[in-house]
Amino acid sequence: MERLILQSSIGFYSLLQDVLEQQDQEWIAREGRFRPGGRISLDDLGDDIWVEQFRFRRHEIYLLSDILDLPPVIVCSQSRVKEDSASALCMLLCRLVHVSRLVDVEMQFGWERSRFSHHSDNSFINLEPLEAPLALDPHRLTPEKLTYFATVMQQRGAPLDCRLVFNGWKRIHCLKYHSLITPDGIVIHIYGPVEGRRHDETVYQQSGLSALLEKHFVKPDGSPLFIYGDPAYTVAGRVLAGYKGAALSPEQIQFNTLMSRCREPVEWSFKEVVQQFPFLDFSRNHKVLLSPCGLWYLVAILLGNAHTILHHPQIPQYFQCPPPTLEEYFTGGPVDDAELDAWCLDSPWVQRDEQQDDTDSDSDV
Repeated sequence: MERLILQSSIGFYSLLQDVLEQQDQEWIAREGRFRPGGRISLDDLGDDIWVEQFRFRRHEIYLLSDILDLPPVIVCSQSRVKEDSASALCMLLCRLVHVSRLVDVEMQFGWERSRFSHHSDNSFINLEPLEAPLALDPHRLTPEKLTYFATVMQQRGAPLDCRLVFNGWKRIHCLKYHSLITPDGIVIHIYGPVEGRRHDETVYQQSGLSALLEKHFVKPDGSPLFIYGDPAYTVAGRVLAGYKGAALSPEQIQFNTLMSRCREPVEWSFKEVVQQFPFLDFSRNHKVLLSPCGLWYLVAILLGNAHTILHHPQIPQYFQCPPPTLEEYFTGGPVDDAELDAWCLDSPWVQRDEQQDDTDSDSDV
């Protein structure tokens, strides 16, 4: 009898200990571990602090959450902990903006470190299906709109017989991306990630962009429009590049000079995304086979486009070319083009998943 009572007492105290530990964890998740006063109240912060900490004002965060069609309450798939969509988006932006340890974020915002880590990662995954804005959209980029871009570039000194938008590339930690940028500062196409050793021309051919340019990059009267790349690209189809060689004529030198001034903003766009989200430039946290580095960059490009729309940084100011609205950029109808649909499905997001699956299968061998 005494033995049964003793076992029951031990079982009761063990259960009580588990309950108390669970309550402690819930309190830590709710109030934070280090910050006096628990979690910071984001709604009490001024807009200047929101821009400094998250790169967007408070009402812009809520607008972006609605435009991205995030659920009102986001449940972490790992811990099952719940956060409202605005807080989860702030966690994601905080992860991209701050190059700091999780414990530092916990002390600053009162977000328990595992809760912050899980929700920021989960937010990246929630944004993963939103690939459409990073694919060429013929509904938004109409022949009239493309012709307007060509006119804007001519006003900045491009040769009058060239009707161009921008083309460029980016290498980050042995990953390379192929991007297409318009004078309003919006990345309208991005392909990658691929191995950093791949040549720019090879990546361009793999992207399948050439066929889309032939089909969609035309003026209302049917005359062609072109993209301008750096000298690494071959002049063919709808791609133009600067003249090469040492014995150039004065006209060729003038052409290269004028087009270089117009192509330079491509580099500004890469600078802009790293400047707004310094975490992308922190190489010690980027381990290609252990972290979703490609997904981080693509989500940053998506949010960078949203930041360009709301804040009009250097490129749209340089060309005096206003970007579209958030509704125009993120909301698009179905595209009646099987070729374009196939290209959109063969996107960097899907490729990353396939590569991840391959990596997982290799690690199990």
